[in-house]
Amino acid sequence: MSNAKWAIRTMVSEAVYTDRREQIDFFYRAALKAIERRSMATVLLGQRRMGKTEIFKRTVNRLFFEQDHTDPKAAVPVFFTFPDEILSREAFALEYTENFVRWYAAFRLRNLELLNRPGSRKDLVDSISGSMEISTGFSFALDLLQAIETGGVTLPEKKALELPKTVSDWDDSTIVMFLDEFQNTWLPEYDFRVVGFMQVAVESNTCIHFATGSALSMLADEILGKGALYGRFESFPIKPFSDYYGEELVLRAAKFYGADISRIMAPAVSNRCGGNPFYIIAVVRRAAERGKPIGDEEVLNEILAVDISSGFIWAELSDQVRRRIDRTNDYGITKWVLYLAAGQEKEEIDLEQIRIGLKTREFVDLGGGH
Repeated sequence: MSNAKWAIRTMVSEAVYTDRREQIDFFYRAALKAIERRSMATVLLGQRRMGKTEIFKRTVNRLFFEQDHTDPKAAVPVFFTFPDEILSREAFALEYTENFVRWYAAFRLRNLELLNRPGSRKDLVDSISGSMEISTGFSFALDLLQAIETGGVTLPEKKALELPKTVSDWDDSTIVMFLDEFQNTWLPEYDFRVVGFMQVAVESNTCIHFATGSALSMLADEILGKGALYGRFESFPIKPFSDYYGEELVLRAAKFYGADISRIMAPAVSNRCGGNPFYIIAVVRRAAERGKPIGDEEVLNEILAVDISSGFIWAELSDQVRRRIDRTNDYGITKWVLYLAAGQEKEEIDLEQIRIGLKTREFVDLGGGH
């Protein structure tokens, strides 16, 4: 049995972690209110790299260890990250269901090994069944896990997504789902959409769903604002660091990573990074790596230029652009549209040239001559 005080590993050291106490407290209290049936589904909305996942992880860890796991009324925390890779229906359903089974049993038994121990699903089910009293609701989860694996379930993704609600409703217990990267429920490369099946899953006062989302326009408009889940989620926005906390993060990160940054330049670093904690730490780490004290704007500009062109910030921005291009439409051709348009010398885009290029490179025929 592990003596660790975390169920899921956080990424930011306690020596560096700054602010966000308000958000952690909000979701922690909302999870406990679910026990009294006084919470509703909420999405933590914000730009990428603003610390949303870290907030969820720290909230889950608090719920895991600050409650009495033997209390049948405790709120069972479950953390899941929606993948952005192509999965089949069955693969997604198995991953979602197994993850739920592991988290539920790990909390009830206070056994962290269940979250990560490899092995067959049958061995997992046998181990859990031999270690705890199985409620009627949770028995449905164990049965579903084995049924999906044997191919005996119609619409397995639907059954998997509705499973936590089924368990908590049947047992009149409380389950809190922390769903990270919720925008990945709507991926053009999938040949199926799981977001529609979330409608029933989130309509429960026994199983509350909290979600993070980064693709703001897609998440707010297509999924929540006017899509399948319209009216089912409250929105809790996360903002960049204030000047006060941005300065504090710069100084704490500088001490932790061994960077020499004058107190007078700390607000400037935060301001130039737009209050984004990831970018702030990236600049501090780059300054430490180069061994160059940041004592004036000239040095700060130099450090920023290096990181934006080839460092941590560049890697993050490049990944954002690639993902955005890949997801812009359902045909997977947007990157070629941008490429072909950029290569044209005329002031107006020649659509016929793009049509011919797409047919040649991607074998996609958009129709002729228009």
